[in-house]
Amino acid sequence: MNEPIMIFQVYADANDCSDMVCPYGGVSFIPFTATVESALFTGRTLPGACDVQVENPAGSRNMCAKYMFQGRDSAGNECHLFVENNGYLAEVMRNDPFFHAYPKFMTDSPVLGEYLSQQRFRSEVQGRDWGVEIRIYDVLKEP
Repeated sequence: MNEPIMIFQVYADANDCSDMVCPYGGVSFIPFTATVESALFTGRTLPGACDVQVENPAGSRNMCAKYMFQGRDSAGNECHLFVENNGYLAEVMRNDPFFHAYPKFMTDSPVLGEYLSQQRFRSEVQGRDWGVEIRIYDVLKEP
C-alpha cells in the first residue's frame, strides 16, 4: 500500500457546533482547527475552518469541509493551502473504520500549485480518541 502524501490532524470542540434537526433530516456546522506536517507542506489552519454535514431522513450524510492552512511548502516558502474535502457516508457504512472523501486544493505555493491543483487525490477520514485524522493519497501513485 502506498503512503499518504499528507496527514491532517483535526480537532473540534462539541460546544462550538451548531445543529438543526427536522423531519427532513439535519444539519451540523462543526468549526475546527487542524495541523499538517508532511514533506510537501507543514502548517496550521486559519480561523474559519468548518465542516458542514447534511443528513437525510434515511441517515445518509454528505460532508463538506472547507479550510485554509498557513505554513511552508517543501522548499521553505511561506504559503497558504486551501482545502475543500467532500465525502458521503451512508448509514450502512457507519461501522467502517474510515470513509473516503475527495479533496480539492488551491495554493499560492510556487512549488506545489501545479501538482495540488490536479484532481488526483482521495482522502481517508478516520475518527481518533483526540479528534479526526485525514490521510491524503495521490490516486495516480497507488498500486
